[in-house]
Amino acid sequence: MQTDLLDRLLVTLAVRVRSFSVCRIQQGWRLDFSPFDAITIHYVLRGSGSLQVGDGPWQSFSPHSIIIVPSRQRHVLGEADDFVGEARAEDHCALHADGLVRFTAGDGSPDTLLVCGQIADTHTGALGLFELFQGPIVEDFAANAILQASFELMLAEVASPGVGTQAMTEVLMKQCLILLLRQHLTAEAISSPLMTAFREPKLAPAVIAILETPGAAFTVESLATLSGMSRAAFAERFSDVFHQGPMEFVQQVRLRIAARLLGGTALPVKVIATTIGYASRSAFSRAFEAMYAVSPSNYRRFGGQEEAEPEPVDQSNPA
Repeated sequence: MQTDLLDRLLVTLAVRVRSFSVCRIQQGWRLDFSPFDAITIHYVLRGSGSLQVGDGPWQSFSPHSIIIVPSRQRHVLGEADDFVGEARAEDHCALHADGLVRFTAGDGSPDTLLVCGQIADTHTGALGLFELFQGPIVEDFAANAILQASFELMLAEVASPGVGTQAMTEVLMKQCLILLLRQHLTAEAISSPLMTAFREPKLAPAVIAILETPGAAFTVESLATLSGMSRAAFAERFSDVFHQGPMEFVQQVRLRIAARLLGGTALPVKVIATTIGYASRSAFSRAFEAMYAVSPSNYRRFGGQEEAEPEPVDQSNPA
């Protein structure tokens, strides 16, 4: 069941990790980040140290670790004890290359070197996936040969930046993120604040059905039946676990798949609308524009690059 859910989930996972910085931390120093209105992901290319989010405990990281920090929380990277200095990231920022900036702590020595990205705070690109955790994640992938290769490529790009460095690092970041999601969803031993919701055995049949056949004529009643629950109990449990109603989730899945089809195929808008379950092109266009702040035609015209991030809106009445 979990493998089926993972496959469907990754098909609809169209979140983009936007690389934005390289961090260079001298041994014994700390780099202090003010809260961002976005989830921050750090990829540790070299060195080791610790992470503190807010006033929480320090968590160790090492080379080939991935660090995920929730939005709107201050965090510190570097030396946990006996530090010799601390630098505010925004006060020690310079252009690195190809749209990336560089944050430094200390004299700029890359004793610890990280490349960092962000996921927009709306989270709707990942179907609310990253909204489900409030604490940080530090995951060590030193034993994963595939990710080791990705980290080495990121290190090479950062060491000799040029045209295309930002695009290349974003591709590698996305690959690493998907492998992290795979590990958290399939490894029962991991106590994952990210994937607890997707391990709900009663809700899983309904979630799989939505991801597998988003164009079906779902209702709360039909989804509750798939899960073997009453309508009221299903709706309450789904909202508690996913922080949104079941029909909101259906609409997010439909519109995310539509965005991928608009950006990656030449299918007519009307065909896309019908395929994902809308009765008319006009109904689909209204829903799409409400979520993306741009019409389907203009979204396609701009190459599906999501000029505007999805806005959190009332999506409780999908067509």
